[in-house]
Amino acid sequence: MKKIFFLILLGPLLLSQNFQTKDSLKILAQSNFKAMEIFKNENGKFLPIESYSYNQDKREFIIKNISDKNKDWIKTIVTLDNDYNIKEEEKIIEAIIISENENALVKKQVSLKKKYDYSNNTVSIKDYNDRGDLMGKKFMLFDKENKIIESINLFNIPKDIIITEIEKYNWIDSSSYNYEKLTFNAPKSKVIGVYKLNKYGDRESFKGNFVINNKAELIDYRFNEKIKKIDSKGNLIQVYEIKDGNEMLIEERKIIY
Repeated sequence: MKKIFFLILLGPLLLSQNFQTKDSLKILAQSNFKAMEIFKNENGKFLPIESYSYNQDKREFIIKNISDKNKDWIKTIVTLDNDYNIKEEEKIIEAIIISENENALVKKQVSLKKKYDYSNNTVSIKDYNDRGDLMGKKFMLFDKENKIIESINLFNIPKDIIITEIEKYNWIDSSSYNYEKLTFNAPKSKVIGVYKLNKYGDRESFKGNFVINNKAELIDYRFNEKIKKIDSKGNLIQVYEIKDGNEMLIEERKIIY
């Protein structure tokens, strides 16, 4: 039970680290694709979950939710700059909010935005709520090889800015790095360990220590092994998961060029 408890807390950490994958929006846009649908294996049936369309003149993606699951998320609009980097991301969701007279809760579509700014080897991301208020910032620092080396999360409150999280990446080689994460909001925690990446740049394993409330736990976690199939234009089209030595197709992307 103790091991499960720590893995539940580590879940967001383990799922968040992912770098330089080939299924990026940048590669999609540069390949001049017109539309794409993503299908996932749900108990042996391939069901559509997302649809992508791209306006080349505006350099704008529209990503729609076409799944029966996660109905709160409706769509995301992503705008790229002249270098095909993300400039703005607008996520439209359905949320329960307090009505204007504060007498009732109502279900309403709200828009959450992220705005990106690129300067030398630094990327800053600003988060805005549905009223346009600045909620938080994130700064990411990259080395000359475009590998991330530090990330800082800030939370914006009236008359103050709070550092909530710092992550550091000390690259050992192109496929592994020492990782340190400090979380300052409750519960305060610290993670130190080594990530190893596979040939796709995705996480392969993590080994290290997780400390929370002055209690340390050794984490030795291996991600499910996967195989990715890329088309001639460099876009991801299939993902296989290896279980008991067998390949199982878990995701398929149908792209129209």
